[in-house]
Amino acid sequence: MSSIVYVVPWAICETDNIYTKKITFENMEKPSKGDAIDDWCIRDVMASPDKRSKDIYAVVDVYNGYKEKLNEKGMSVFSLNNSAEKLTEYGYKKAEDKEADFIRNKVLKLGKK
Repeated sequence: MSSIVYVVPWAICETDNIYTKKITFENMEKPSKGDAIDDWCIRDVMASPDKRSKDIYAVVDVYNGYKEKLNEKGMSVFSLNNSAEKLTEYGYKKAEDKEADFIRNKVLKLGKK
């Protein structure tokens, strides 16, 4: 079964953690770059780097720091409210260490911490 994994790389004042929200999709339209999700927009969409998985990772942009680059690509930031409490309210959960490492290394390509 395939899932869309919405990934928030960092929350305000909690930059060490990655938050995710996993949604199983059957007849749901796959997300696209620039689509609105919750109070934010999607910065990037990619198939899982793990070839066995049919999951799709959507990296959610919750910061204004990308605004200029996003405007060039026709994207916009809807809100800067990305506190851990707000993420939890929207159904995001802090990723466990193994999942967070996988996302940092394979999805976000940030390298090992």
